[in-house]
Amino acid sequence: MKRHKWHKCAVAAMLLAATPLAAAKDVINLIIPTGPGGGTDTLFRAIARYAEPHLDATIVVQNVGGAGGTIGVAQLTRAKPDGRTMAGVFMGPLTTSPHTIKTSYGVDDYIPVIYLDSAPYVMCVRPDFPADTGKDFLDVLKASPGKYTYGTDGVAGPAQLATERIFRSFGIKARDIPYRGAGETMPALLGGVIDIYVGSVPPAVAMEKTGSVKCLLATSAKKTAALPKATSLGDLGIPDKELLLWYGLIVPAGTPDDAVRRIEDAFAKAANSPEMEKFFETAGVEKTVLRREAFTQHVKREYEELGQLVKELGLKQDG
Repeated sequence: MKRHKWHKCAVAAMLLAATPLAAAKDVINLIIPTGPGGGTDTLFRAIARYAEPHLDATIVVQNVGGAGGTIGVAQLTRAKPDGRTMAGVFMGPLTTSPHTIKTSYGVDDYIPVIYLDSAPYVMCVRPDFPADTGKDFLDVLKASPGKYTYGTDGVAGPAQLATERIFRSFGIKARDIPYRGAGETMPALLGGVIDIYVGSVPPAVAMEKTGSVKCLLATSAKKTAALPKATSLGDLGIPDKELLLWYGLIVPAGTPDDAVRRIEDAFAKAANSPEMEKFFETAGVEKTVLRREAFTQHVKREYEELGQLVKELGLKQDG
């Protein structure tokens, strides 16, 4: 009798102990290499919610900002490659910053998993600027080398490089004035401190609607739905000079293929959800899903092209 009772208690104890383990989900750490509240953080927190059911996991967000996103990416590359750590990144710390900031990682230290969305930079001017189309805008700049100033998100940042790719194609010389983002660049334009705003689309859309600015040129090969009057690079015959602000997921090099595919599939499904479709539309970005192979090729090509441009502009780091 005692043995029977002990046996039942032992079985019950074993079941009780096993239950939390059976019910527990995987925990995946999502590093976001910016502070909370910005565009990168907002996107990845939103899409993580819709990816969780497909991963059967809880995604825990960790903001690791600083040094243009390179601190967070460096932390990702040092993580154990077991499929339980990933980073939601923008293009800067992968294809731009490593050319001008000494980083502890290179393109072979992470695996590009999935590219999710993109948006062009846009060039806007005040209403009294003597041009109303992108072509006329470039003609005005070319006619007065060094006269006009454009504000961007920092020296050798994506906005400056996107601008210089275009200007160099037409033999244009203008002066870059670095700021910390659209929150400073747009007021500088409106206040007459600079001649041209080069920045993200949402602030530009808001200002164009009020008639405060004219947005004349986008850095995309195709027209931008949110700014239909802006000339595209396809319109100008230089679609290959496109440079977009894009977002995607990466994992440490050495992560098993099955774990990479699991994350890739989950976020592809999340991106195609009705909720995220609405998110992309509201944010004024274009959902563009590139899977692992295509994304990897994109990163490597852009890294090489921007490295060459940084060198030509004399912005390349020493050593």
